[in-house]
Amino acid sequence: MNWLLAMAMGSLVGLSLGMFGSGGSVLAVPILVYVLGYETKSAIAMSLAIVGLTALTGAVLQWKRGALCLKAALFFSVIGIVGTLGGTWVALRVSGTLQLILFGLLMVVVALAMLRKKEADLSPGKDECHMRPELAGGLGAVVGFMTGFLGVGGGFMIVPALNTLGNLKLRLAIGTSLFVIAVNSAAGVLGYLGKVPFDWPVVIVFVVVSSLASFLGVALSHRLPVEKLRKGFAVFILVLGVGLVVKNLFKT
Repeated sequence: MNWLLAMAMGSLVGLSLGMFGSGGSVLAVPILVYVLGYETKSAIAMSLAIVGLTALTGAVLQWKRGALCLKAALFFSVIGIVGTLGGTWVALRVSGTLQLILFGLLMVVVALAMLRKKEADLSPGKDECHMRPELAGGLGAVVGFMTGFLGVGGGFMIVPALNTLGNLKLRLAIGTSLFVIAVNSAAGVLGYLGKVPFDWPVVIVFVVVSSLASFLGVALSHRLPVEKLRKGFAVFILVLGVGLVVKNLFKT
């Protein structure tokens, strides 16, 4: 294992999370599979541990700042755990190639959403911690399933949903999303534990490096033209996603 390479890749994941608030898990799985050489299911399981622990750090910081709606997060997470365990159950019964094809398609969807996204599209919301139970339950189940099946945190879905549909201010939506990601990821890790190999030293290196890099990403987001960077990052994710789909569709 090239530890310098692992640290460099962890930094890339952390910078993405810090600058854009998403993209960490979308990068982590391809990095673990194609750069560091892990088998698909192990990469997905390790990605859950990496993203979950990193998100937990952020959630604690947001909670201390009063930017986390704990009641909404708990309700969302309870439903999400069921979806996550269902996703891991299905994931263990399909081929790794199919998972990578679907992961690539998800990357394309995420990239297109990032290209279309404008800050003005996000409604300011109400400064209160309240959202409709049916919304939280339905979305929680969908995001949870995706977390378990593909190893993605789902922040790119959770934040806009909490903000626009749940009427939470963006700062509250981000903090609440981090808590949900941490809980869903923990459930996913439990679903995979004992069924696929985990390389825990690499997971810890990724978490430490990505957490530190995320602070740098936050600082850069206040100094650089983030909207232009977001568009460039989205194009990169789009190309990577299309490549992933093509590579695995025609895999021999």
